[in-house]
Amino acid sequence: MAVVPQIVLALYLLFLLAAGWRLWGIGWRAGVKIAVALALVLPMPLLFILPGLMRQYGWSDLLIRFGLTLLICGMLCLAGGFSAARLRARRRG
Repeated sequence: MAVVPQIVLALYLLFLLAAGWRLWGIGWRAGVKIAVALALVLPMPLLFILPGLMRQYGWSDLLIRFGLTLLICGMLCLAGGFSAARLRARRRG
């Protein structure tokens, strides 16, 4: 596998981890935080899921699976950022 896609994927997941960390510290309501979290996680996976659903090629299922994997990993990284910030705040406070 090429190196550049792996670097981009790692940066995307690290960005979501940092975004989860920062969203925890903002004093917004929970509904707004969830909406922002979805707006941060959804664009990248949808770039793979939507073309896979719109056209039925031989590799459409691969695109859909890759998009779903990105979606799940993105949500886990964002939740990891939330929980790390919460644990750090609990330890400090």
